[in-house]
Amino acid sequence: MSTSTETGLPGRTYRVIQWATGSIGRIAIRHFVDTPGYELVGVYVTSAEKVGVDAGTLAGIDPVGVAATGSVDDVLALEADCVNYAPLYADVDEMCQILRSGKSIVTPTGWVFPAGLANQEPVARLAAACRDGGTSLFGAGIHPGFSGDLLPLTVARLCTRIDRVTVQEVADLAPHPSHAMNFDGLGFGRDPDDARKNPSPLIHTMENIFRESMALLAAGLGVTIDEYTTDFDVAVAKTDLTVRSGEIPAGTVGGMRHEWIALAGGRPVIVFRSFWKMSDDLEPNWGYGTVKYSVSIEGEPSTTLTLEPARKHPTGDEGYWGRVWTAMNAVNAIPAVCAAPPGIHTHLDLPLVRPAGLVRPGPATVVRS
Repeated sequence: MSTSTETGLPGRTYRVIQWATGSIGRIAIRHFVDTPGYELVGVYVTSAEKVGVDAGTLAGIDPVGVAATGSVDDVLALEADCVNYAPLYADVDEMCQILRSGKSIVTPTGWVFPAGLANQEPVARLAAACRDGGTSLFGAGIHPGFSGDLLPLTVARLCTRIDRVTVQEVADLAPHPSHAMNFDGLGFGRDPDDARKNPSPLIHTMENIFRESMALLAAGLGVTIDEYTTDFDVAVAKTDLTVRSGEIPAGTVGGMRHEWIALAGGRPVIVFRSFWKMSDDLEPNWGYGTVKYSVSIEGEPSTTLTLEPARKHPTGDEGYWGRVWTAMNAVNAIPAVCAAPPGIHTHLDLPLVRPAGLVRPGPATVVRS
């Protein structure tokens, strides 16, 4: 039987730092404030206007007595067990500095299966930083980190033979608040021909982290992948669109379709399809529907599972629950990650994550923004 030190289950309080306070970071702050077993001791921000602001205020709740800082040295001088590292783009130098300071990292920025990355140089640096700091690194999110790897691996346990695994994601980004992610990162509102020829920075990042996820699934299934291929296309808005994060003129990118395929033995064994949209009135209309995530296994027995929110968010923000999923899959693993031996960990070697502290009364905090 596992002991509390092996699983990281309660019996202690985990001192945590929130790194970046975008939509994911704000959700994490509210969780740390509400959930027994966590103490929020620091918050790092990159925007000058956020420096000195109380973490609660940044998260849209009452002040909690922790002021945000823009100083890496100051935040790393704090005594903490773990950093929830949630910037839009991962900075390997920054991550190594955190790990060497004696603080483990959980993150939704990728790193779900670093062995699957084509470039192993940053992986070696992160592994060395873990050894030097006696710390651990764990990447997880909703996709990658759950719906494309942990979820199909769980469903696969019900099968006697598998021919192909197809994971599909449909994301309505119209209510998403981040201009940096949607416009600067993904490239919504761009000229479609230019977007196809020169995909935006976050598209390339997503290619890398989805490859990690496919490699994790392949390793879990015991499959050797011969080749990874990808296909990217965009759809245009038929009318001018006003979305939460900005304006999308008619004729510019209003939707994106991405397909990643992992081939083994000359045939596709893992297929990821993502459709990111700002409207349903796009050209072409790919007809992906509204299901958030689906996992389809062709084999014996062929099995399909869908994952979507059971109720709408009170504000009508259809993407909010997906952002909660993204944040919580990493945050809920903090006790297990802190209890693990130093190194980079994945779903394949981390013990079963036991999300203790979730069964509790309603939130003590009232979200104001």
